Amino acid sequence: VGAENYAAKISAEAKQHKAVNSEIMNSLNGIIKFVSFIIFPLGALLFARQHFLTGTETNEAILSTVSALVGMIPEGLILLTSTVLAVAVVRLAKSRVLVQQLYCIETLARVDTLCLDKTGTITTGKMEVAAVRPVPGVPQATVDTAFASIARADEDPNETAQAIVEHFAGADVAVLHASRVVPFSSDKKWSGAVFDDGSAYVMGAGQFILGDALAAVADQQNELAADARVLLLAQVDGFDEEGDIVGAPKPLGFIAIHDQIRATAAQTIAYFKEQGVDLKVISGDDPRTVSGIAAKVGVPRAEDYVDATTLVTDDDIAAAIERYSVFGRVKPEQKKAFVVALQAKGHIVAMTGDGVNDTLALKQADCSVAMAAGSDAARNVAQLVLVDNDFAAMPKVVAEGRRSINNLQRSASLFLVKTLLSMTLAVVFIFLPWQYPFQPIQMTLISAFTIGLPSFVLALEPNKDRIKGRFLENVIVKSIPGAVCAVLTILIVNAVGYNLLHIDYEHVSTLCVLLTAWIGALLIVRLSVPFTPIRVALLVVVVGGTVLGATLLHSLFGIEPFTFGMTVLFAILALGTAVLFHVLYTTIDAWHAKRLASMV
Repeated sequence: VGAENYAAKISAEAKQHKAVNSEIMNSLNGIIKFVSFIIFPLGALLFARQHFLTGTETNEAILSTVSALVGMIPEGLILLTSTVLAVAVVRLAKSRVLVQQLYCIETLARVDTLCLDKTGTITTGKMEVAAVRPVPGVPQATVDTAFASIARADEDPNETAQAIVEHFAGADVAVLHASRVVPFSSDKKWSGAVFDDGSAYVMGAGQFILGDALAAVADQQNELAADARVLLLAQVDGFDEEGDIVGAPKPLGFIAIHDQIRATAAQTIAYFKEQGVDLKVISGDDPRTVSGIAAKVGVPRAEDYVDATTLVTDDDIAAAIERYSVFGRVKPEQKKAFVVALQAKGHIVAMTGDGVNDTLALKQADCSVAMAAGSDAARNVAQLVLVDNDFAAMPKVVAEGRRSINNLQRSASLFLVKTLLSMTLAVVFIFLPWQYPFQPIQMTLISAFTIGLPSFVLALEPNKDRIKGRFLENVIVKSIPGAVCAVLTILIVNAVGYNLLHIDYEHVSTLCVLLTAWIGALLIVRLSVPFTPIRVALLVVVVGGTVLGATLLHSLFGIEPFTFGMTVLFAILALGTAVLFHVLYTTIDAWHAKRLASMV
């Protein structure tokens, strides 16, 4: 396939829709679907029980039922998630990182395998000729002329051709005029031209040009390939209509080209190694050259490399990608196959690249990163674009993703306490003789000061902890202690309030609201450890706002004045709840931490 046709084909695929892969949004959608499924049956049963069986007035039954239904819905959680990710996008934009898909920030923070294309990622893409060596018996002038002529013949020269042109620009080298040009192809790994004098030459990977005949000049090539990319020059009879070589190629010489390694590459590679991310360097260049560059920047096991031309089947690829870290002579289809094999093993894969030949793998990867200076196809399909073409920006992206996800997990637990509490109470109060203990306006007080405000403050704080476990599981684990304590406390208040203190519904409801707010404050305290000035200020605002709503604004929120019996009961339950919450939270958190450790 010609270079233009191939680029057009990849660009078309790049524009195809790719489904959003976000564990957070999938979890939130699952929660909302579940709540939507049960909310109306529970509401109908709760209203029927209160109105028809216990004789509660219609208005009161409607209000208490609405309170139960509203409490089940984590109404601010989707907004919080979108806000946090939007803030992350703005922060990354300041670091010259363009985010083209919102949820890729989350994905990159969870990545455990990073596939790197050498050119443009580890190296700057800038190349320079290190040496031009003829095969013994071939004049140096012939080799120089052929290399310079092929490079100049290309109307859209790549970095390699540009480096050759620059090398011979100031030299007294004759340049031939091309009558036909065969552009470089990622499949063929060579380019060529036919010139007006009837000569025809090809320039590219020796193995693809000569095949088994490369053995005759392999020693000379290996000597140059120790630390450079090596291209073979060969004379051919010409090219057929498909652009394939006609006749047996005759080797004439080699040209060694050095890649310029990014100054920050070693530091960036070291960061990902410290974070436990497995690194795979995948390139179309000679595997020895790729191995040498990978070793210089600190890629683990860089000395063990694989020539991808030896990987024929999917099983070969799957076995090699787990064992090795450096791959050379990789075709575009194989890059995608590497990503697929890693994903089949349960890995979350990120892919970086800047060329058309990287696009298939970029599209397949869980998170794709392209350089702004790369091809249009690569930029179109990539979820992240590094505007400064600097791979060193990647740690900032990972850190921003971790801040977003860790803080969202922490804040989401506040929402789910209310959801779990409301669903459980709705079910329980269908079978109990008491009226549902909350009114909608009272849920507003709880939601504002123990959920809404704290969740947004905690969600925007710095947090660079590594992501562990699954989002929904992490959130539910932190929500269970608060929900259990709140359900038990409310049941005790109803039993004691009606049967022993003989207080009315309004006073029972007041105790339930304030004790639920107390439990919310206990959860905020645990989520705020270790304390910072902002978290201390947040706790003061939460307590102060709740007290203000229960005193000066008590009529607005339906809060009744305390009697002596209510005060005693509140104090006893507040103390008992604090102890129970601490025990439950500590026990469940330790169990969850142990479970996560066993999964690593």
